[in-house]
Amino acid sequence: MYTKKKFFKIVSFTIVYLSTLFFSFIIITNAQSKIFKIEDIEISEPFNTSFNKEKVINKAILKAFNEFSATVIITKDIQKITYTKLNEIKYLVDSFEIKNESFLNRKYIAKFNVNFNKTKTLNFFEKKNIFPSLKRNKDFLTILIFIDNDTHQIFLYKKNPFYENWNNINEKFFLINYILIDEDLESLEIINKNKENIENFKFDEIIKKYGLNDYIISIFFKNKQELRILSKFYFDKNLKIINHKYTDIDLSDQKKLNNLILKTKTNLEDLWKSNNLINTSLKLPINLQIDPKDTLKIVNFENDMDKVDLIYDYYITNITNKNINYKIIFNGSPKQFLKIMEENDIDIDTENETWKIK
Repeated sequence: MYTKKKFFKIVSFTIVYLSTLFFSFIIITNAQSKIFKIEDIEISEPFNTSFNKEKVINKAILKAFNEFSATVIITKDIQKITYTKLNEIKYLVDSFEIKNESFLNRKYIAKFNVNFNKTKTLNFFEKKNIFPSLKRNKDFLTILIFIDNDTHQIFLYKKNPFYENWNNINEKFFLINYILIDEDLESLEIINKNKENIENFKFDEIIKKYGLNDYIISIFFKNKQELRILSKFYFDKNLKIINHKYTDIDLSDQKKLNNLILKTKTNLEDLWKSNNLINTSLKLPINLQIDPKDTLKIVNFENDMDKVDLIYDYYITNITNKNINYKIIFNGSPKQFLKIMEENDIDIDTENETWKIK
């Protein structure tokens, strides 16, 4: 009898110890700030008597901040943070990592990963009256049409300077992946037949060949030294149309052509970001419970929470033998939250005031 009692004491102690250890791990993990991670920032500096490692780190942090800002902020808002001081930026940094350091030919070369504290960074943008965008990469079927009104010709592939040079212009912070249509005589024939009504033409016959629901159609109208660009942006069953006009163009000048493509892509990036803005002024509190015995589900849940940019913060408010209670601060609507949970295969019971993960 004594042995049996002793055994149960040991088992009880072990369970309590492991539970405490596990929950301590959750709390420690949860206490670690959620981050925005910018990777592979390359820095190269002369390695001489004036070399200063701290200056190199500062340079990497500044470069990472600029790259992150360009990725999530619409172009017109960038000017609001142009003169941000280095110490303000460093305050947003959660941690950084230096990798692949080398000293070659009197040069210091290294790559940096910089992690920005999510809560601090979102607060910083909100104070600047900036709504950042979700960092969301996306494939778009892309049709580029060049109409030369001077010669009354239409070009889809060959002699279309935009199609031929489009993929040569890229930036690390771009989120859109442009899937250019293949050279296809049938598509060219369809467009030629409808060139008189090209602005209003529906491209369904061409689009359906590629199995992509979302698309971008940019039409470039050249008239002497003027260029008008009409872009149709179709995403999630919504169509947006933008127009831009440029004067004093010279498409034979490669540098000017590249600049036009960069401007066009930047305008499209801004349109994409505007569809994915994080409304940081909206902070919806959500109470959520989870069974403490399902440890794998808890770990997977927290991993998923860390990846959702619309989650401003989350933390454990209470732990019992029946439930772990979470408070989630969400930058969106309940419908958005439930949709994200569904996309992450998290089934939530919403019948009671406090929701529960099934």
